[in-house]
Amino acid sequence: MALLFLASPVNAEEPRSLESYPEATRLWMGLEEGVIRPAAYEQVRSTSSGYYMIHVADGEFLEKGRHWATSDPEQLSLNTEELQLNELRLGQKIQETKRSKQEANVRLRLQLHEAQSRREDLLEASRSDELATALRRRAKEAVAQIDAEILDYKKMLDPKELEKELKLTNDEGELQLKFKRKQLDAIKKISEFTANFSGELRLSDQVIEKLKARSDPSKPIWLEPNELIATIINDERYEITVIATSPLLSQIPRENLLVFLQEGRTGRLIGGEYERTIEIDSGSEIVRNYIFSIRDKSVNDARHSMGQKSLVHIYRKFDEKFRLVHKRDIAFLAPQILESSGWGGVVNHLWPGSTTIQVGPQTIAVKPKNEN
Repeated sequence: MALLFLASPVNAEEPRSLESYPEATRLWMGLEEGVIRPAAYEQVRSTSSGYYMIHVADGEFLEKGRHWATSDPEQLSLNTEELQLNELRLGQKIQETKRSKQEANVRLRLQLHEAQSRREDLLEASRSDELATALRRRAKEAVAQIDAEILDYKKMLDPKELEKELKLTNDEGELQLKFKRKQLDAIKKISEFTANFSGELRLSDQVIEKLKARSDPSKPIWLEPNELIATIINDERYEITVIATSPLLSQIPRENLLVFLQEGRTGRLIGGEYERTIEIDSGSEIVRNYIFSIRDKSVNDARHSMGQKSLVHIYRKFDEKFRLVHKRDIAFLAPQILESSGWGGVVNHLWPGSTTIQVGPQTIAVKPKNEN
C-alpha cells in the first residue's frame, strides 16, 4: 500500500524525543457506518398473508408479555373451542364410565346376594342326613364352585377396581388432550403477537389506514406477507449499531472499543461503549454488528438522530497512558526498516526499548522505555 504522508524534513539520526509526543489513553482506529436506535427496538411484520386482529391502539404503552395482535384469529378461536369441547367430552366420558360402573355394581351385588343364598341352601343340604351320601357330596362340590363365584363378585365390587377403570379412562383422555394442547400452544405461539419488552407500540401508516377503512371496527384487517405491522420502542436507552467491515477491528479486544458520532442537529458528540456483538447470516456471509450503549447524558441528543445512518469514529481505549505518534512524523526517517519490519520496527529503531502497543490508520500508540 502506498504511503501518502507529507513529512517535514527530519534528520533520521536525530529523531524527535518520544517524550515530546502527547499522552493519550485512546487511539483512533477508523470510520464505520452506524445507526442510532433505542436499546429496546423491534419491528414486527406479518408472518404470512391473511387476516390480523390488532387489539391495542397506536401509541399505547405495552408491558412485557402483553398480547397485542393475532393472526388468523378465527382459526385460533376454532382450535381453542375444539380443545375446550374435547376437555368437556373427557369429563362426560369419565362421568359415564363412573355411572356405568355403579350400575354394573348394583347388578353384581344382586348376583352376589343370590350366590350367597344358594350357598347357604346347598351347605345346609350337604349336612342333612336325609339325603343320600352321593347327593351330599355333590352339594359340597357345588358350594365350592359358588365360593369361587362369590370371590369373583367381591373382586369386581372392590372400590379400587372402579378407581383403576376411571384412572385408565382419564389417562387415555388426558394423553389425547395433551397432544391437542401442544398443537394449540404451537398455533398460539405463531398467531399471538406479544411484546418482548415494555415499550410504546407504533403502528405502521399502512396498518393505521387499513384500520380506519374498516366498516366494522371489530373485524380484522388483511395483510400481505412480510408487511410491517408495528414498531415497539422503549426509548429510555439508546444504542449505536456498527457494521464492522474493517479487518483491523477484529484484532482489538471488543471491550476496549469506543465510538463517537456527531449529532446533526446540535453538532454534539454522542459517545458509546461496547456492549455486545450480533452476528447475522445474510446467506452469502456472516455480518458482524457491534452494539454500543450510548451514555445517559447523550440520550436526548440520540433521539434527534434515531434511525439515521452516520459515520462513526471508532477508538481503542487503554488502561494506561501512552505516547501518540503520528505516522507522518516518522514515515521517512527509516524507510528501509519500515519496508522490512513495519511500523513497530521503525519505532524500536528510533526509540530503542520502547514498545509499540497498537498501530492505527494514522497514529501509533507507543510506550517509552522508562515510563511505567
